[in-house]
Amino acid sequence: MPFKRLVFGFICALLSACGCSKYASDFSCSFVENRADYEVWYWRHVERDNESDNVMIGHATGLRQCEDNARAYAAALGESFQERGYICVLMQDGERMEKHRNLISVN
Repeated sequence: MPFKRLVFGFICALLSACGCSKYASDFSCSFVENRADYEVWYWRHVERDNESDNVMIGHATGLRQCEDNARAYAAALGESFQERGYICVLMQDGERMEKHRNLISVN
């Protein structure tokens, strides 16, 4: 039994495809947090609920860099950062796979 678990863990790590419940992801937590490529989207006036205000502001590797990019963008606009105002879209082979936000914020 331990050998099967070890092999399964190795395959999961290698393929980054066993899922992560923390982010409701099909990819591993490590991949989502540290290695995934993201489009960074910023919704400037999220309280107005107008999706046309949602703009792609760049790319990032990992959730931390995605949030950092969104925070820098808000600062450049002279606005306070809103947790709901950004989204990280996980990209793989040119396709949008999943949407995430960083659950461990830095204030």
